[in-house]
Order: sequence, then structure tokens, then C-alpha cells
Amino acid sequence: MDTSNERELWQQFQAGNEQAFSTIYSTYFSTLYQYGYHIVQDEELIKDCIQTLFIEIWRSRRNLATDVPIKFYLLKAMRRHVYRAVRRQAPFISVAALDETNPVKQSVSHEFELIVQETNQQRQAQLQQAINQLTNRQREAITLLYTNELSYAEIAEIMTLKTRSVYNLVHEALEKLRRQLNPSHFTWLVPVLCCLLDHVRSSLETGP
Repeated sequence: MDTSNERELWQQFQAGNEQAFSTIYSTYFSTLYQYGYHIVQDEELIKDCIQTLFIEIWRSRRNLATDVPIKFYLLKAMRRHVYRAVRRQAPFISVAALDETNPVKQSVSHEFELIVQETNQQRQAQLQQAINQLTNRQREAITLLYTNELSYAEIAEIMTLKTRSVYNLVHEALEKLRRQLNPSHFTWLVPVLCCLLDHVRSSLETGP
């Protein structure tokens, strides 16, 4: 969705247009669900959080900022709702994001999903195993970067980190993947990871 259409959709929603509200819901439900599931592996809790989030923004729509990136706004709000729900229900649920050693089995980006689809079953298993070895915060950072296409600054705001810390998380994640993948099996992938690493290293040297 381009910026002008997104702005118009948001303005229609704030004016009380139910169709615009429904469009926002259907467009971003999957994104919010996948992101929420990364934090806590509880499908019903995630769905409840999404419902609560949309009820909240509908009720307060007239008081919301008039010019916001919808996906960024919803992801940030979703994180707040999930952690609020976690605090209410702990210790009855398993919170993946609070345990850096607990792997969450999920693909972390569109690029990686395409790679998995194009490889044979053995390579799929090896690649997914490597991805699962990342810490949850590393996976969260590269998910927001590659899947949701947010900027480092936006990711930092969502994760309540400094921008440089996000660069470090992404760098560590890519470096770990490069080390864990067998170059003889992934000769086409390792150069891609190296290229991404070079880009992140350059950003670390010149960034904030």
C-alpha cells in the first residue's frame, strides 16, 4: 500500500468509516498475529490481543495522530498489548521473548521463506535449525527488518532499544547464521549473508 492510499485509508477510518476499519484489520491481521506469536506461543492470547487492540483504536480513533505509518503504529501497539496480557496471566503462559534460550520455530523473513521453499527437504531442515538457534530478540529484530520492512530506527522504538543495539542484533544474527550453515550445502546462500553482513558492518561504522 503506497503512502497516499495509506494516509487516505487512515483518515477514512478516523472519520468512522467501517469499511476502512475492516480493510485495516484484514490487511494487518496476519502481520500482527505472526509478530505476536513470536513473543508468546499462545494462539488465543494473540487473537485476544489483536481484538482488544482494534477495539481500542476504534474507540479512540478521533484522538489518534492523523498521519501515521499504519503498520508501524499497529506493531508497536501490538507489542504493548501482548506484554500487558503476559503480565496479567503470568505464570500461566510461556513467554518466548523473556527466555533468550527458548527457540521459537518460525521463519523470520520473506527472503528466508523463499530460500526454504526452493531447497530440498534436508536443506530446509538445516536452514530452519540454524534460524531456530537465534535468540528471540535476534529473530524479532530481523523479522521486523526483513519481513515487515521497518527501518532500524522504527525497530529500535518498537523494541525499546537504541538504534545501534538493533544494528548489533541484526549483525549477530546474520553472523551466527553464516557460521552455522554448511558452505558446501549452501554455496548460493553464504555469499548473500556475507553481503548483508557487510552492509550492517558499514552501518555500524557510520551509524549512531
